[in-house]
Amino acid sequence: MSIKDDIKVTDSTRFLLRGIELLKPELIPYGFINAFVDDKDHDPHYEDCVYVLFKPPSLVEFEFFVESEKIRTHLFIEDYDYPNGYVVMVYKFPSKYMEDYRKFLVGKYSKFSKVYKDLFPTEKSGLTSKNIPYKEPSFYAHIFNKSDKMRDYWENRLGVELDADSEYWSSPTLSRETINIKDYE
Repeated sequence: MSIKDDIKVTDSTRFLLRGIELLKPELIPYGFINAFVDDKDHDPHYEDCVYVLFKPPSLVEFEFFVESEKIRTHLFIEDYDYPNGYVVMVYKFPSKYMEDYRKFLVGKYSKFSKVYKDLFPTEKSGLTSKNIPYKEPSFYAHIFNKSDKMRDYWENRLGVELDADSEYWSSPTLSRETINIKDYE
């Protein structure tokens, strides 16, 4: 298993986008940057929401996307602009997953509901460098199921033995999960 520790991707992107029925690959053409749980410089500060930050390459296409989102989901709250072409879209997190949202905020990934876990892929597949097909548990399966492989990875990396009740992904850091538009200027 190769576990990529990409510090640029927020945990909100990893664990909340699917809850509002969005997938990162579908957002990339619109200039997707990351998802967050708040925005430092925007009032009002919506609770129980996902803030999705973009820098659209085409405002015409992006405006079409925003209008289609207003039609697609009642969870869409607002969109607003920042200087230098940044746009934020705000979504209310679905009430049916609110307990999962709260578990996310405290890093209790293995405690997500089965219904919420089912939104994530359970395995990944591909070809090795020698063109041999493979299937293995997904990143999410390792975290949600607290796999031995994930535990071993973190124990080796951190040089400590994890307690049985430990989660195998760290709790979100609120400062990383909050937009500070100055970070993008």
